[in-house]
Amino acid sequence: MKLLLALLLSACPAAAAEAPYFVNVASAAGLAAVSAQNPAWADLNGDGWPDAVLGSTFGGQASYVFLSSPSAEGRGFRDFTAESGLNAAPAPSTASRAGSALVFGDLDNDGDLDLFSARYSEFEKPRTDPKTGELLKDAEGKPVFEKQDDGLRSAVLLNDGTGRFTHLDNSGVENPPETSGSGALFDYNGDGILDLYAGNWYKEYGVSFLCYPSRLYKGLGNGMFQEVTAEAGLLTSLTEGRPDSSRPVYGVSHCDWDNDGRQDILVSVYGRQGNRLWRNNGDGTFKDMASVSGFDGDAVRHGRYPPGVKREPEREWRSHGNTFSAACADYDNDGDMDVFLGEITHAWAGEASDRSSLLENLGAGKGFAFKRNSDVLYRVHQDTRNWNQGDMRVSWADFDNDGRQDLLLASGDYPDAQYLRLFRQIKPLKFEEITEKAGFGWESSGGISIADYDRDGDLDILAGKSWMRMPAARRQGAWPAPALFRNDFNNGNHWLAVKLEGRGAGAANKGGIGVRVTVKAGKYRQVRELSTAHGHAGLSDEQTLHFGLGGARKADSIEVRWPGGAAVYKNIPADRYIKITEGGGLTDWLPGKRANP
Repeated sequence: MKLLLALLLSACPAAAAEAPYFVNVASAAGLAAVSAQNPAWADLNGDGWPDAVLGSTFGGQASYVFLSSPSAEGRGFRDFTAESGLNAAPAPSTASRAGSALVFGDLDNDGDLDLFSARYSEFEKPRTDPKTGELLKDAEGKPVFEKQDDGLRSAVLLNDGTGRFTHLDNSGVENPPETSGSGALFDYNGDGILDLYAGNWYKEYGVSFLCYPSRLYKGLGNGMFQEVTAEAGLLTSLTEGRPDSSRPVYGVSHCDWDNDGRQDILVSVYGRQGNRLWRNNGDGTFKDMASVSGFDGDAVRHGRYPPGVKREPEREWRSHGNTFSAACADYDNDGDMDVFLGEITHAWAGEASDRSSLLENLGAGKGFAFKRNSDVLYRVHQDTRNWNQGDMRVSWADFDNDGRQDLLLASGDYPDAQYLRLFRQIKPLKFEEITEKAGFGWESSGGISIADYDRDGDLDILAGKSWMRMPAARRQGAWPAPALFRNDFNNGNHWLAVKLEGRGAGAANKGGIGVRVTVKAGKYRQVRELSTAHGHAGLSDEQTLHFGLGGARKADSIEVRWPGGAAVYKNIPADRYIKITEGGGLTDWLPGKRANP
């Protein structure tokens, strides 16, 4: 009788609800044998299964590639790093070269994912005397620099379709050598070829506020680029504190902020300087709408520090935030793109330093201005006088398939309770933190990337690990290995996943980047756009659109906004992967078959 009762209790819903929503299966899947701080999901060999690319800074810059493969657990990963060529320098050099940010996109419209590999060059930072702070000079009176130019630059790497990459010589992105730490690939001029915006950082960090200008490169096809920064109205100056001064960029995002069908550029700026929102004018030029829209920073601009902090007040241009990520999403299902900003904030910096915030897009009637809310994710700090929020990465996703997008916040790099946190959306502007129920316990999180890696209909999380400032006693293992959090919600909600395929040059880019998809199902009308990056170090998710449908067993309609016009499909059954081709209709899309043969 006792055995029967125990079996009945173990099968009841209340008992099942006690299980964590996610389980870390990185070790069993074969991903825990290396260090990873900046992971990304990308289907490198076109078999329909997302592969894991792990960017590491532990013991030196490196990238690891693990291809998705069948395993006893369902899906595992095999090391493909050597074959991938991601760490190889261009010939004739035999040196190792790894990118500081990896941004994937189909640059030559041949149906596979190529790569912009940003190079964090810092060859113009002068060395200073540690005691006096004065610049050091050699016998000839010339500045002494901290790092010697090793000749390695940002680069384009082309994929042969099997996940093997080769450097494209003279692609147009190699010069000048600047501190590129982020970037995004998107089609700004609607010619069906991906373009590149590279986000650049300080010229001489710790010495001055001078920054390199971030740059726009027009895609020419076949992976080639031409810089058009000045022509596009994006060129900023090598000065400090002026409206046109270059600023230190830690993240680049893109989305159609103002619903005009064109991709805009959202620039996440570090160093308490204002963010930039470059509106696409549609004629090849851009205009900064950050201050008009409220994207630049919050309303507190006095720059004063709290009592007891012995610092002079900052000037207005240094009283914004330390923004690392800007994640676009129509989180409230009202048809326009909202944004969540991930910020680093410290108690000692005071109220003028921006906190992580939800920026609600007020729509056409208010000029697509943002309403900022920094209290939507409530957190308690144990030490109210000395706390940090290292919110460097953030992503939107519907993890429970209920039709409302949830917020995943990855905090790290400080020793006071920085964790991977999950906030489930209850209704607009109301979130419930379910980190404990999720079962994460993931302290000092690195980057995050989201995909349905096992193709079971719910979204899983690849999370990096940072040991920066983490006490040795709290470090586990010999290196900061990543986590693979498999989604085990199992709540019975329905879903739909969409793979896009454009026609290429002259139409939509082959990967469908920037294409907007609207799904109506039940009481929700959900809008998604396909993007390549939304933050620090190439922060990105798999390039597939995922829609939770709740209790709806079908999508009443799917509308795809291609550059040449919209296509609408009716009554699409749920719980399936589909591919929608520009001008070619809707078909089932099954893993194991190349999406673009």
